[in-house]
Amino acid sequence: MPAEKSSRDAIRHAAEEFVGRLDPLHPPVWDDLEAQGKHLLASLSFSDTYLGFAMVSINNAFWQRPFAAVPFSRRLLLLPKCLSHSTACAGYYDTVGLHCQGCGACHIQALTTRAEALGYQVLVAEGTSSVLLKILDGEADALLGVACLDSLEKSFSQVSGLGIPNVAVPLLTDGCTDTEAELDAVLAYLTAHGEQSDIQPYTCMPLLRETAHCFSEPQLSALLAPYVHCDNTGSLLHATDAIALDWLQHGGKRLRPFITVAAYAVARHGIGVLSPNAEIDELIPVEIRRIALAIEALHKASLVHDDIEDDDAFRYGRETLHRVYGIPPAMNVGDFLVGLGYRLIAGQQEALGTQPIGDILAILANAHLELCRGQGAELLWQRQGGVLHAQDVLAIYALKTAPAFEVAIYAGLRAADCPIDRPRLTQVATYLGEGYQLLNDLTDWQSDDANKVTAGLDVLAARPTLLWAFAQEAGAGARLAELMSARKETEPALIVSEIRRVYTDAGVFAKADRLLATLRRRATEGAEQFAHPAVQELMRFLIRIILQRAPSAQ
Repeated sequence: MPAEKSSRDAIRHAAEEFVGRLDPLHPPVWDDLEAQGKHLLASLSFSDTYLGFAMVSINNAFWQRPFAAVPFSRRLLLLPKCLSHSTACAGYYDTVGLHCQGCGACHIQALTTRAEALGYQVLVAEGTSSVLLKILDGEADALLGVACLDSLEKSFSQVSGLGIPNVAVPLLTDGCTDTEAELDAVLAYLTAHGEQSDIQPYTCMPLLRETAHCFSEPQLSALLAPYVHCDNTGSLLHATDAIALDWLQHGGKRLRPFITVAAYAVARHGIGVLSPNAEIDELIPVEIRRIALAIEALHKASLVHDDIEDDDAFRYGRETLHRVYGIPPAMNVGDFLVGLGYRLIAGQQEALGTQPIGDILAILANAHLELCRGQGAELLWQRQGGVLHAQDVLAIYALKTAPAFEVAIYAGLRAADCPIDRPRLTQVATYLGEGYQLLNDLTDWQSDDANKVTAGLDVLAARPTLLWAFAQEAGAGARLAELMSARKETEPALIVSEIRRVYTDAGVFAKADRLLATLRRRATEGAEQFAHPAVQELMRFLIRIILQRAPSAQ
C-alpha cells in the first residue's frame, strides 16, 4: 500500500481514466487488471510495488457506478476481524464471524452502526464463504469489502466470478491483528448513491441463484418426489433416500447443475438472461431443473466413492459419509445417487422427447465411463508408483473432469434444441477439465479451516498430481522419493514444508501458473468459435469462474 495519501489518491484518479480501456459489458478478470495496473503505474512513474493497490483501484473504478446504483438495503459490508483490538475487544467470534459488543475499542462499532443505519447488512468475518452464501441466497446484490491486499487477492476470483458490483478498500497496515483501515475511503463507498448506468455488465447471478434455489426446501423435495422417498420417518427402508437427499442438498459449489441450467437458458432465451435484472424463475421448466439435479446427483455420487477410495475424513467441513455410516452403507448411497441421476433424466422423456433424452443419456454414460477410467488410472498409480509424466497426468485429468463439464453443457443445449458443435465443445471442455484439476493441485497447498482441510493432503496421500510430475521432470525425483519413504516416521507438516521447498526450487508452481494461463487462453479462443452469441458469452463466464487465477502456493 502507498504510505502517502497523495499517492493513493493519484492512483485512484488515474484508475478512473484507465477503466475506459476495459469492456464495459464484461467484468475485468485478473489478467486485465494486472496489465492495466502496470500501465497505470508506469504513467505515474510509480513502482510496481503498488501493483496490487492499482488493480484494486481499477476494479473499483469499473464497478463504482453499478455499485452506487444498488439500494443500500441490498448491499453487504464485509469487515475484517483484524480491525478489532487484540486485547480490549469485548466481542466473541464463531463460525458466522465476530459479534461486536460495541465496546468502542476499534472502528468496527462505528462503521457497523453507520452501515446498518443506511440499511446495509454487515459481516465481520475472515474469508468469503459467508459472503458468497448471502449473495447466492439473494440477500445482497453488491459488496463493499475491507481487507488486506493478500486477502483481496485470494478472494478476488470468487467474488468477481459472480459478476455483481464489488468495491474494496485495502487496509493501510498488514498483519493479522490491530490493523488500520482508510476510514474516509470506506465511508465514501459506504454512502455512495447514484443512478444505474445504461450499460450493465453481463452476469450469471440470476441463473446461479435459480440453480441454488433448486436445492432448497421445499423445491428439492417437490422435484424429487416422483423418484425419492422424501419423508423423514426414520424407517430403515427409507434411510438410504434420506442420507442421499441430505448429501445432495448440502455442500458444494453446484457448478455443474448451474452449467446445465445456464446452457439451457442462454440457448433458449438468448443473451437477455445474463442481465442483472433478468427474471429467471419462469424461464427454467421443471424438466430442466430435474436434469440439473441429475448432473449434481452423479457428481455427488462420485465424491462419495472418491472419499472412500482416498479415506478422506472431511468433505464440505462435515465428516464424510463412510466415516459416519461405514463403508458399505456409504458405497450404497453413492450407487443410489448414480441410479437417481439416470432415473431423473430418463423421467423427462415425455416432456422433452425421446431423441433428446436418448442423446443426453448416451453422452452422460460415456462421461461416467471416462471418469472411472481416469479415477482407476490414478488409484493404480498410487498403488504402483513410478515415474510420473506431465502428459500422463493431463490425460488422467481430462478423463476425470472434462467429460463431466461437457455433459453438463451438452445437456442444457440439447434440451433447448440448440445446434451443438461437438468437436468444439469437447475441446473447450478438455481445457476446462485440465485447468480445473490443475487448480485443485495448486489450492491443495492452501489450508481451508472452514472445510477442515490442511495443506499438502495430495502429497501425503501420494496422489498423482501435475506438480509432482513437473518436479520429477525437473530432476527432483530422487529427493521426492526420499521424502516420501520417510513420511511415516516424520511429522506430516515437516514433509509438506520440505516438499513445498522442493517444488519452489524446481519452479513447479511458476510452471503450473504458466500452464493455467495457457489453458485459459486456449479455452477462450475455443469459446469464441461457437456460433451462438449467448453461448459464447456463457462459455466466457465459465472460463472465468472455473479457470480462475489460483492464490500463490509458494
